[in-house]
Amino acid sequence: MVRLDPNGDTSTFPKRSHLPHVSGTPQGAAWFWGGNDELGRLNLLTPQRILKATQSCVRTGHVVSLNLALSQPDPELLGRKTLKHRMHLLTDGRFDDELSLNMQSSSQWNGFRHFADPRTGFFYNGVTSDLIAPDEGEEPRTTKLGIDVWAKRGIVGRGVLLDVFTWKKEAYDPFTTELITAGDLKRCAESQNVSFETGDILLVRTGWLHKYHSLTDAERKKKAEIDMMQHKYVGLESSDAMKDFLHDMYFAAAVTDSLNFEAWPPISFEGSLHASMLPLWGMPIGELWDLEALAEQCRGTHRWDFLLTSAPGNVPGGVGSPPNALAIF
Repeated sequence: MVRLDPNGDTSTFPKRSHLPHVSGTPQGAAWFWGGNDELGRLNLLTPQRILKATQSCVRTGHVVSLNLALSQPDPELLGRKTLKHRMHLLTDGRFDDELSLNMQSSSQWNGFRHFADPRTGFFYNGVTSDLIAPDEGEEPRTTKLGIDVWAKRGIVGRGVLLDVFTWKKEAYDPFTTELITAGDLKRCAESQNVSFETGDILLVRTGWLHKYHSLTDAERKKKAEIDMMQHKYVGLESSDAMKDFLHDMYFAAAVTDSLNFEAWPPISFEGSLHASMLPLWGMPIGELWDLEALAEQCRGTHRWDFLLTSAPGNVPGGVGSPPNALAIF
């Protein structure tokens, strides 16, 4: 098995087209960080890179939150449960509260327990479903690959926003199966004078949230009643060219403001970006991040990079989490 130096440079790392195949692992697996690794591409967020990103990106101290309210979207989509918030009066002038929510219903990280390789059933780094969710009524045998591993480390690095929706002059409806191609991302980056660095956290504004905010209450309710596979949304194209781009740039993670990250519905789950990024590369996926104020800040300052911080929820064995993400300029 190839082992990579996390402080190494993209130019020295294997391209997707030249990934070595190791017996017993899925074709296309890039499990480069050791047999017990649970961080995947987050290994690239080394102290050296964090220090460099802090020194180069933090200039004014301006902070932009990237999180939707936990109650949004409202009503919830894809059959997920809506946030329930209850407050309890303890004594006069003292309250507690309780939350019940689907951790992947609002702004979210998709953790490595979210999606297995459809061909082999392996989650990232060889973890199998029987370890995560055995027979009903039994306790999982391990919390391995839980979101708590990310939470204990924290996610900090150089974030880069590609505002594709503005770059395309808002010329498409984000509630159609609009494909954002690898060429689109490259040309958008060029138009913004953005260059990428190893371990960047890529954020792509597709316009999905911009469109959602424009809907009436009745239109939102109607969307919530649609079957999962009947939705049509903008997103990244799940092509070989896109997979090459996302893999070979060695981003630490990738994020969009859309419901599904990739264009929906997918041509197939086997060929989806989820099926490559999460189980094969160990590359976190962010969905439904609020990039509206971030895009405004970037346009106003002509700066598209920033220090990004995220503190996922410390839930042992958790599948996903709100990102609790900030962009610091």
